[in-house]
Amino acid sequence: MKVIIYEDNIEHFDPLINFYPQFSLRVGMRTVSENTADFFKQAKISYVTRKLFDNKKIGISGPALYLSARAIISKRIVISGKDTQFLIGSQPIGFFKQKPPFPQNLEDIKKTLKKIKTTRDIDGFCLDKLWDLIRLNSVVLTYQFKYAKAKHKIPKHVYIIGRKNKVFVGQKVHIHKFVTIDVSNGPVYIDNDVTIRPFSTIVGPSYIGPGSIIDRAKIIESSIGPSCHIGGEVESCIFQGYSNKNHEGFIGHSFIGEWVNLGALTTNSDLKNNYSSVRTKIGTKELDSGMKKLGCFIGDHTKTGISTLIPTGAIIGSFVNFFGGGMMPKYIPGFKWLSTTKQENYDLAKAIATARIVMQRRNIKMSTHYEELIRTYYRWQNSL
Repeated sequence: MKVIIYEDNIEHFDPLINFYPQFSLRVGMRTVSENTADFFKQAKISYVTRKLFDNKKIGISGPALYLSARAIISKRIVISGKDTQFLIGSQPIGFFKQKPPFPQNLEDIKKTLKKIKTTRDIDGFCLDKLWDLIRLNSVVLTYQFKYAKAKHKIPKHVYIIGRKNKVFVGQKVHIHKFVTIDVSNGPVYIDNDVTIRPFSTIVGPSYIGPGSIIDRAKIIESSIGPSCHIGGEVESCIFQGYSNKNHEGFIGHSFIGEWVNLGALTTNSDLKNNYSSVRTKIGTKELDSGMKKLGCFIGDHTKTGISTLIPTGAIIGSFVNFFGGGMMPKYIPGFKWLSTTKQENYDLAKAIATARIVMQRRNIKMSTHYEELIRTYYRWQNSL
């Protein structure tokens, strides 16, 4: 059996997936596709994405299981042999198809899904809107921790609050003295090659991705992706990867994309003064998230200057540069260079040149395809 993971309702996750497919979004300790692959280790997995990504035609000769990138499954799906539509809650998140024709693109997948009348509920979590990434992160992280493999020795000088078996330490991890790990409310998973410097506190459930550096930070119930540098206070957040928040300042209930740099004292609001639920934009509509605590969503390659303030429920596009301090606008499209008093478009050539330098600092060379994705996003942004 072949497993196909496909993008689904991508407009609900803008501006987080401009430069990588939706199933590469991080939730808990893994990306969506990594989580799915863990349950189908013997199966060959293929992907169906938007045309702007390198889409190869899927060769299918037998039965196939199609799963949405919105689905975070928590148990392997047992196939009965009959064409079946799968639900998490009331949300259709995939289907099994026994015989040809097998859909090859996103449009045909949607059509096939609607035609299958037999339905079955499966175990897992569904990402309906971008705020579900924040709402579900701690729950997903806790269940994923159950599958953690053998751990390495925890240095004796690390102060652990709670049971030590809720702490996972990977290979080549360097934890300095005066570090506290609190697993009273959930596990902490520290992946390979992580450095945790003195006077840092990590409160579970939390995940620290490979190669990240935690420096005098307080991290509470958050997922930090690979090669991030984190200082200050972070609560209930996801850092997708390769981003910097080196300095003091608070980021809460937020999703921070890749290659983002948050200047010293950058702080966001994640709670309204009247304690009502936070509203934010999906496309052109402002919707009620149903969450009393919700911070900001920041696209890739965005940078904030020192003393930047970010309002509750903010949506900040990719390649935004905010300087001069003060309160950012709540909604900023991509490729903007702005302060509280002026705004202009970010020159494409300069944006690419800076991005190339930033990526080289993590020993990653910008590919021709990635550069073309940036150019495509720029053209789309300027056509609106």
